[in-house]
Amino acid sequence: MKAEHRVRQWALVTLALGLGACQPMDDESETDAVLAEQSQSQVSATVMRQRSDLIKAVLAADPRVDNPLLWAGIANTETGMAHCYGEHAPYECPGPYSPECNGPVLAGYWDDYCDGSQEGGLGMFQFDYFTYPQTLALYGNTILTVQGNMTTAVQFVLDGAWNSGYTPAFSTKQDMYNWINGIRVGGAGWDLWLGFLANTYNGAAWGSARWVTVKAEYDSGTRAMLNLYGESYWYGTTPPPPAGTTCSPEGGLFCGNNGVPGDSNFLYVCKGGVPVVKQVCANGCNRAPAGQADSCLSGSSAPKTCSCANGRYKNGNLIPQSLTYCGFRTCGSDNKLYECGTGNQWVNTNVACGGACSCASGAHVNGTVINAADTSCHMEVCGGGNTFYECMGTSWSAVAGSSCRMN
Repeated sequence: MKAEHRVRQWALVTLALGLGACQPMDDESETDAVLAEQSQSQVSATVMRQRSDLIKAVLAADPRVDNPLLWAGIANTETGMAHCYGEHAPYECPGPYSPECNGPVLAGYWDDYCDGSQEGGLGMFQFDYFTYPQTLALYGNTILTVQGNMTTAVQFVLDGAWNSGYTPAFSTKQDMYNWINGIRVGGAGWDLWLGFLANTYNGAAWGSARWVTVKAEYDSGTRAMLNLYGESYWYGTTPPPPAGTTCSPEGGLFCGNNGVPGDSNFLYVCKGGVPVVKQVCANGCNRAPAGQADSCLSGSSAPKTCSCANGRYKNGNLIPQSLTYCGFRTCGSDNKLYECGTGNQWVNTNVACGGACSCASGAHVNGTVINAADTSCHMEVCGGGNTFYECMGTSWSAVAGSSCRMN
């Protein structure tokens, strides 16, 4: 029953509609701001489709819920699917550095008007907990990536639906998942879903004039995504990758943040349903038209270097910073794959790496031996012949055609 939902005084972040518009405003002025912003998304049709595909993949890999249109509707309403600074204008501010953006992540305008107080929401789903550092402290740097922003939004919505006093009286969490999975635009539960979003996700008081306005915006934003690709895309004949995989087709080549999670300067190959680093692009990665393989841009720039501090293997052992480099990957204690990227920080790819993998006889290209106890599934290192090797099962597997270097 709802009264038994273990309701807690959680840090309920007001993810304000319209790029963090949670400064006190009267209903009319806030509505005008929202409408102005929603018409200003500069996300291309290609990127819109890529991010929609990734939302489908994230939900397909989640064993609890699989109703991707609902989350696409939130993202479209909040930012028009924009994630990076420069993808939305004019009402945006430069947020913290995002390796996927090669610069600042998109930050909301209406909280601070870019006056330096750093109080806007961050990324496509507009996570907002006071200042940028406080928001990152609560949610982690993973929200600076597109996929991390998505996966965190999924959990936020599920927590909110469980704790809300306005959603149905679920006896179990599975009842809640079933309710969410069964919601369709205009169908049973649709109006309640919109009211829940306006209240819990946006912070509008239930039944207020602002709540009515925000409900209408979520309705419009979600219907726009439904009309853009059609019901079969979201629910049927164009399925996302199988659960547990994060890329397709097998052998496909992708720039990071272009159909697969990862650094936008890395070229990945889809191997066993997982995007594996194939090459670090010195001159950037070329995003080819849909259906064509991506590639590294040609040129004569010096190879990029990366150095990531404070990393740990899955077993908790410290990774010496001197052994880190672009494309070095290891499994974290949360069974997620972490990658040393061109932002010189560890980035959670949100790719699952659980399993009992232990690979002996491994070494970095400089000859430093890799302790088998430190290895894990999908760990990736630069080995002999300046080739990337991936740990799978009990042996190292060369990534065909790859090239790498240590700093």
